Amino acid sequence: METYNFVCIECPRGCDLTVVKDGENVQVSGNFCPKGKKYATDEVTEPRRIVTGSVRGEFGMISVKTNGSVKKSEIFSVMEKIKKVKVFTNLKIGDIIISNIDGEGTDLIATRPYENIAKED
Repeated sequence: METYNFVCIECPRGCDLTVVKDGENVQVSGNFCPKGKKYATDEVTEPRRIVTGSVRGEFGMISVKTNGSVKKSEIFSVMEKIKKVKVFTNLKIGDIIISNIDGEGTDLIATRPYENIAKED
């Protein structure tokens, strides 16, 4: 049996969570809402994270993020894919740069607009 303590990050309330994991059985206490229970359960069974980064554009860097969380164990694989990208087109916020980057339907999207033109000084 393992016991974990977390501060929930799903909402501003920041509940102090206690998780007891006994094999496949997970008990969560201290959560004010169902989001806290899901967060804590996921953290001890299969943690996930939003991945943020930058990709190269022809005339500068473009900030990006995944539009959903990816398995924590897949973050390095996702980052390797991000490092290989170079963009040669205009982008709006939310445009997909890499579709299904994690093999589970999560896309890599632009978080800032990008114009593929040289900036004049």
